Amino acid sequence: MPSFDRRSGDLTTLPGHSPEAALFLDERSRPDFRQLFVDLVRKSVDVSVAVTRVRLSTLDLEWDDLVDVESLRVLVVELNALTLDSEARLIQSDPTRAARVPLYRRLLESGRLEVRSAPLGGWSPDFSVFSDADGPSAVLVGRHWFERPYPHRGPAFASVHLGEASRSAARRHRALWDTAHDVGPAVWSILSKAERARRAAVAVAG
Repeated sequence: MPSFDRRSGDLTTLPGHSPEAALFLDERSRPDFRQLFVDLVRKSVDVSVAVTRVRLSTLDLEWDDLVDVESLRVLVVELNALTLDSEARLIQSDPTRAARVPLYRRLLESGRLEVRSAPLGGWSPDFSVFSDADGPSAVLVGRHWFERPYPHRGPAFASVHLGEASRSAARRHRALWDTAHDVGPAVWSILSKAERARRAAVAVAG
């Protein structure tokens, strides 16, 4: 295991409490939350995400990030018509966001991306479990926010944990997942709507 190093910021252990490695980050860290999330995705075959609300309009993943990912399971607390309509409008209003829509739609259609809602469940904070061929390898804990700037002026803390922490988080995600219901068709619908709107705008622009 790596040892504690104040200067390098490397993964460290917590003496007397946990033999596993951990990494702490905030809104000033480099790499930032988004880059760390993408780096972990690129090393995974399975990614299990639990977020308190869906933010498809800010999710920033490219095809190259997901080449080796066989399963991407996204769990949200609640997904309703108002939220879906808001997401669709946000995606349509930003060309950069709209350009990623076909990727997410194809992932849903292929079954590699699954989305479920657990309105009677709950968790805090957001977390994502990253698994390689040998099983869960890391868990990223903290508010999942891909945009800059952050939605507040104060610190935005998150942490990455390895070993048993990732396996424990995977078990908790699986338990939540098993009690949630599929909302993939609803998500596919707003993605298709956004994609049609983008094509229509391109056609009008000539």
